[in-house]
Amino acid sequence: MRDLLEKALNKGLGVSFSVEGGFTVIRITKGAEVVASCSLGSGDFRASVEDSLQSLLLDLDRKGV
Repeated sequence: MRDLLEKALNKGLGVSFSVEGGFTVIRITKGAEVVASCSLGSGDFRASVEDSLQSLLLDLDRKGV
């Protein structure tokens, strides 16, 4: 997971985690703008975070962010 966080930070993106309604939410920001986010379901937290973060970063790469 550290390499994914470093990838985001090297691109000038911020990554935040919060809990809303009992679910973990990942947000990727560029400045003050949220450019990607997702909510994690139950299960293995670490694996879910890594899979979701990787998916969000790939999607942003495709969009050129």
